[in-house]
Amino acid sequence: MNPSVSQSKSGIRESIMKKFSRKFQYPLMVSLVLPTMLLSMPAIMVAKTLPENGVFFDAWLNAVSQMVPSALLILALVAPAARLFVTKVLLEPEVK
Repeated sequence: MNPSVSQSKSGIRESIMKKFSRKFQYPLMVSLVLPTMLLSMPAIMVAKTLPENGVFFDAWLNAVSQMVPSALLILALVAPAARLFVTKVLLEPEVK
């Protein structure tokens, strides 16, 4: 990908995120990234291990059904701790 295109997309994302208050930035970011990761990571694993005559879609659905429940459980435990750490330690207080 062209570096200037990548930088412009990054700038667009940053400007969109800045329109939301900090309260909504983290959940919005998670809601955009999480589905992509939960659906694409099993696809990558299946693509690498699928036999030559295997059916990709069935194998992918099987991988998703195995991965998503544990990933959501981990998310339910880790996300509040990560959010607390980010908002209390990493981010500067918002000036009102």
